[in-house]
Amino acid sequence: MTWPSAVPVQPDRAQARRWLAEELAGPEYRQSQGSWLQRAWTWLWERLQGVSVPGLGTGWTSVVVVVLLLAALAGAVYLVGGPLRRSARQAAAAPVFEAAPEPATAHFARADAAAAAGDHALAVAERFRGLVRSLEERALVEPRPGGTATEITTAAARALPDCADALARAARTFDDVRYGGRPATPGTDEDLRAVVAQVAAARPVVPA
Repeated sequence: MTWPSAVPVQPDRAQARRWLAEELAGPEYRQSQGSWLQRAWTWLWERLQGVSVPGLGTGWTSVVVVVLLLAALAGAVYLVGGPLRRSARQAAAAPVFEAAPEPATAHFARADAAAAAGDHALAVAERFRGLVRSLEERALVEPRPGGTATEITTAAARALPDCADALARAARTFDDVRYGGRPATPGTDEDLRAVVAQVAAARPVVPA
């Protein structure tokens, strides 16, 4: 069925909008607008051209400064979310002991000697290892050759609930100093000494 050419077509509002949408969806209109990437770049470029940096005003210099700042921000996000986070996970999963088992007294003796010599990082590491051996010698935790600081202290906290916070703090200190690169100070070692004394004086809770 065809309409006479002399009879005008007068669509309603909904029909007119539909015809317009179909017309604009044609390939000739999409090609004239470019790809979505080109349109996104054009939109971003128009916004950057209007950016004003104090002391520089607008123009090419301001655009370059903004782009460099965005690149630096993206790099910082990548470092925090990528290698540094993976490094932190690896440090937290590192084992406490790296050699054959020794008595707690041997670790404590090396810790005292290291502290006297000013090597507080070694003092912290050996003192925490002595703490772990003392827990094993008291049968409060089972020996774990590849156990991490968090795993061991979490198990010990079940037998010594009053020392749970102190044990967790000691584990964080060991991981941060031994594997995380945190500098140790005399105060760091003294805090660990206090944890060792608190654990030694604590009475275990017998499970019901």
